[in-house]
Amino acid sequence: MEKKKENGVNGNGEETNGTLKSKPIYLKVSDTTRMIIDKYKNLGLTISNLIRDSIKMYDEYHSMAPETQGIIEKYKNQEETTVDFLERELKYYGELMNTDRDIWIRARDEMKMMLIGKTTFNQLIRAAAEPSAALDKPFKKNVALDLIMWHNDAKPLKSLTIEEIIHTIQKIWVVTNYFYSIDINKGAEDEYHMLFRHRQNKRYSEYWLGYFTELFKSKDLSFQCILEGQTYDESISINIKVAYEK
Repeated sequence: MEKKKENGVNGNGEETNGTLKSKPIYLKVSDTTRMIIDKYKNLGLTISNLIRDSIKMYDEYHSMAPETQGIIEKYKNQEETTVDFLERELKYYGELMNTDRDIWIRARDEMKMMLIGKTTFNQLIRAAAEPSAALDKPFKKNVALDLIMWHNDAKPLKSLTIEEIIHTIQKIWVVTNYFYSIDINKGAEDEYHMLFRHRQNKRYSEYWLGYFTELFKSKDLSFQCILEGQTYDESISINIKVAYEK
């Protein structure tokens, strides 16, 4: 049977919702768990409140979006607990927002500044001095492969898949603010469409089309690509198809 009672708090400091179960819940626990219970009992917390808060916390954690849980599982070290991981990441986030990195984030978003490497900067300076049609020399000095390997934990270039390379470009070239967005759509098997958006001009589009054409036709890749691209005033459309594995 159940005994009805008004909502509120009972004499043990326990919350009630209008219904009290006549049978309590009994649970045999390990010595380690008993030590944790005794620790909080000594601080004045009742067993029922401890159980209530624990169940609520468990439910909140497992109610997180699967994507969020996937991020935790991906980046959490095997030997650390979830709480250790969250403490480490919160500390990192706090340090990040209080360092010069925050200035870069603000400068990128508010001033539209770009993060340009030394080689790329020198090549763009050279491109500015050349006739408007002469863009082939700068993009032939292609440093994308170094960045792609760096972002993929120094994995050998020939071990990287087309998807790893494409998604690295999508990530790095937006972070550095060369483009404010890069969309990727997969068509047929081993065929991808990339749409790059920027705030420059058509010559800027032509430069980067040549740059990525040089990249995806590189002899250092483990596959041969067929690439078609169109340039516009503030965007680039590139279709990439893997012809065969080398």
